[in-house]
Amino acid sequence: MGDVELQRLDGAQTRAHFEEIQVVYAAAFPGNDLGDHEHRTMGQAASAGFETVTASTQGTLVGFVYGLPLSLHSAWWKGLKPSRSDDFTAETGRRTFAVIDLAVLPSHRGQGLGRRLMDELLGSRSEERATLATNPDERGVQQMYERWGWSRVGRVPGTAGETNPAFDLYVMALRSVPDSSSSSR
Repeated sequence: MGDVELQRLDGAQTRAHFEEIQVVYAAAFPGNDLGDHEHRTMGQAASAGFETVTASTQGTLVGFVYGLPLSLHSAWWKGLKPSRSDDFTAETGRRTFAVIDLAVLPSHRGQGLGRRLMDELLGSRSEERATLATNPDERGVQQMYERWGWSRVGRVPGTAGETNPAFDLYVMALRSVPDSSSSSR
């Protein structure tokens, strides 16, 4: 893994490298709609705080991860079962970073690259927590995230045009938050 080069990209840089990203996405998620992926990613990349980390070997992209902060009016938690308190689902635009896609070419899996990409992306985020959505039928992927410290919080329904009819949501703390219920005197 020493020959892997990681690079951080903002939204504009992600759009400029999108063709390479989509080649890796297609290999990692062969059944997914590439038109939907392009439409979603281009819209997300225009959002404030969008960030990508890519991995390349010998100038060829072999993996990536990207995401963005959930907005104040995010529908991310809509329909979450089991339901959670408003304190849990409230978004501020700076509270939660959503990891949208993590993809590694099949030939580069099992070497720690996915974890390295995720750690690089989340390591410098200022949000208090991160979230991601998984296919409920991909138990091996879910177990990988659980080994990395993510906790499943429930399931949300997919919406029209999404790749799955439902998604399992996971959360991970990025930094500790002072307990607002204790008072200081």
